[in-house]
Amino acid sequence: MRLIPYMIPLRNSILISVLFLLFAAPVSSQVVKGVVVDEEGAPVPFATVYVLELHRGTTANEEGFYQLSLPLGSHDLRFQYLGYKTQIHEVLIGDEPTELNVVLEVQHYTLPAVVVTASGEDPAYYIMRRAIGLSQYYLNQVSEYSCRVYLKGSGVILNVPGFMRLQLEREGVEEGRYFVVETISDVYFELPDRIRTEVRSLRSSGNDNQSDPMSFVTISLYRDINGIISPLSRSAMQLYRFELAGSFLENGHQINRIRVIPRRSGPDLYQGYIYIREGSWNLHSVDLSVEQSLFTINIRQVYQPVSAFVWMPVSQNFEVSVSMMGFEIDYTYVASVSDYEITLNPDLDHSFYIRHFEDSLTIDRLHYSELRALPAAAAREIAGTAPDRETLSKRETEISKLMESAELSNRDMRRLNRLIRRDTRSKSRRESLELFPSAMEIDDSARVRSMEYWEANRPVPLTEQELASFREFEPDTMDEYAADRQTQRLIRQLILGGTHNFRNRLRLSHNGLAGPSSFYYNTVDGLPYSKTMTLDHRPEHGRFFSLGATVTYAFARDRLMADANLRYEYDPYKRAYVAFAIGRKSTDFNDGNGIPLFFNTISTLLLKQNHLKLYEMDFIRADHRIDLANGLVLFTGAEFALRRRLINNSFYFITNPYRETFLPNFPQHPSLDPGKLIDHYAFHYKLRLSYTHRHYYRMANNRKVMMHSSFPTVSLMYRQGVRDVWESSSAFRHWEVSVSHRMELRLIGNISYKLTGGFFPQKKGAFFADYRHFDTNPLWVKSSNNIDMFQTPGYYAYSTVSNYSTLHVRYDHSRLLLKRLPVLSDKLLRERLFVNTLLIDGRKPYTEFGYGLDQLLLIFSVDVVSGFSGGKHQYTGFRIGIPLTGQVGLRL
Repeated sequence: MRLIPYMIPLRNSILISVLFLLFAAPVSSQVVKGVVVDEEGAPVPFATVYVLELHRGTTANEEGFYQLSLPLGSHDLRFQYLGYKTQIHEVLIGDEPTELNVVLEVQHYTLPAVVVTASGEDPAYYIMRRAIGLSQYYLNQVSEYSCRVYLKGSGVILNVPGFMRLQLEREGVEEGRYFVVETISDVYFELPDRIRTEVRSLRSSGNDNQSDPMSFVTISLYRDINGIISPLSRSAMQLYRFELAGSFLENGHQINRIRVIPRRSGPDLYQGYIYIREGSWNLHSVDLSVEQSLFTINIRQVYQPVSAFVWMPVSQNFEVSVSMMGFEIDYTYVASVSDYEITLNPDLDHSFYIRHFEDSLTIDRLHYSELRALPAAAAREIAGTAPDRETLSKRETEISKLMESAELSNRDMRRLNRLIRRDTRSKSRRESLELFPSAMEIDDSARVRSMEYWEANRPVPLTEQELASFREFEPDTMDEYAADRQTQRLIRQLILGGTHNFRNRLRLSHNGLAGPSSFYYNTVDGLPYSKTMTLDHRPEHGRFFSLGATVTYAFARDRLMADANLRYEYDPYKRAYVAFAIGRKSTDFNDGNGIPLFFNTISTLLLKQNHLKLYEMDFIRADHRIDLANGLVLFTGAEFALRRRLINNSFYFITNPYRETFLPNFPQHPSLDPGKLIDHYAFHYKLRLSYTHRHYYRMANNRKVMMHSSFPTVSLMYRQGVRDVWESSSAFRHWEVSVSHRMELRLIGNISYKLTGGFFPQKKGAFFADYRHFDTNPLWVKSSNNIDMFQTPGYYAYSTVSNYSTLHVRYDHSRLLLKRLPVLSDKLLRERLFVNTLLIDGRKPYTEFGYGLDQLLLIFSVDVVSGFSGGKHQYTGFRIGIPLTGQVGLRL
């Protein structure tokens, strides 16, 4: 899963994330414990122990040991693990702990007599088509549920690269040392993906108490996960081969073992086995793996019935092996879930679906141990004994016909899947545009639970290595260690910059005495020294206040510059803010789309190419933004400035490999009138209105954050320079309209586009700073992959006040050309094709075509691009994308 590499801290702890599972002990209870082994006496790690009538269970640890607290009385314990026969043992819980050791027998599989098609294909396809067709029903079967979760994450570093060994040992990271985090949480889930977690207990053997539980318990193989395509996806037949590896009987039901074989190699496909129940065609258990270039993850899930025909995962085991940059790390997550309380989706007629299952014709066919665990009313209703409706809808009639068909084709399977998906949506209320992130609350006492508490409530015993990891840090050692780390952090932030959090939700950010953005170089200012500080207040009610200031001294010009800005978000739900800025600074003519300072510094000093062109500006500016409605955004702004022309004042360089000469501080434009660069006053204002239909959003810290939409964004912008306002000489009018969208087309890939058109009905009074400048990049490196970037023209070559239009189209795919090669098929790379076109009145059309690779070494990109002017080839070369974060790549 693609999120795994980001779950691996390379510093303090290793790969601490959280899954979750349970155990709840009644007052009148006692523990049953023991060991689960195979017929040769070897432990069976992660075996599931479950009591169906209580919906309570646990998971054995790596050494096969288990423990479970149960109410006094007689209970049937079900011992289960993939590859072994399920065993049920009756145990009498009394006043003393009970020991029950279990020997599991190897499960022998038979090839049953199943339907074989005329084509002679493997019987697994008959099973999988029904499972895939019904996957949308099982995905939406339960609208809400709650459960208690116990999660244990245990990791060990197997190898540390030599150059980092000493530093990591100082931070407590050593080869062979275990890190363990365990939690007991109550989890609440609501369709489509709303999760709330209440952490009751939490502890970690490292110096980090990572407590945000990952949503692995809610991972469902009935849908794709983080770009990995499920064997139950409606596209699975195109990507997987299936083989029936055998079947066995469990509680009178046939369980089919299906081997999942990718038709091609790649990091987006599983391999392994899934187990499907005959007749109801739901998941019984999962044993799959995903291999990628940096890690391998094995996923095992065991499902149990928590209500009639409702199967939920009760035991999950994730084993992650990571190998990157000389690090080798193994991490294991063990999750045990109990005390399910479910709510069937009220928007679905469950009896309509269940009556088509082979084992729903009579409730008597349910195993007795399953029956007595079910509420009687729920069992009667979901088993299909509810009165039949006299008529079915057209969609239900077609669903019935497909479900009762003796043989489904791939087309029928996709049709059934699509009809059920539409059925789940058509009967539900109109979906809210608000997305609910995983919410988490931590009890005040969660981190201070005693050892006795954990011994009594931990359902999965710790191994000796895991127990030892908690004894390695004594409290006084931890305090000393934390104090030392805090001192180092403060010194580092003072020099390089960082953020300090104070009480009352105040935060101070600065770029340090010698941070990366403190120094840069250009031929106008020479070597400026710049100091930036921002103070912001983020109260719980969401209203945001920010005050920032930048002071810069340009040594080559002997000039002190300073500017300050103030921003207040007064309505966080409408994302409404007002902002003011005032000061003096040297500014790029192509402000916002010009060359990053870092790239210009390297280019000027090492190549003697001074791309950056500057002017000085004394200014005062005011802006306002508000969401008039969800997806409808209005921005207004006005600025008054004194613009001064600047000249080169520094000619220092380190190397000159191409025997270049520094160019004057004059933008490289084919027809630029020098009169457009003279000193002048300018007053202009700007209006921009944009709309995105059904734009989803999320509330984070009581502030609205826009997420995604299935519809394009349409924008209308108007700028005007007004003459004679406070001696303003700028006079122009500029209109622009744009349409942009990103479409995700599943296996086909992603298509993004942006279409823009604009014109200047008044332009004679426009200075060069008022021109429409485009995002261009003539360097062999770039700082972004913005879709509207032209990758070959000069920074100012196509700036214009004439009518113009642009079109940018990008096609992304995980397997386009090079990714089809076996040596690259498992790499975390994405390929893309793109075309960019620029049309300007009076100039030849400019078009560029390119092919690119993203996520090289996770963060870099490489493009090969060719530019054509008027159909004539201009340039072919490559571009390396280097993402510049923080203030390293800030523009002036």
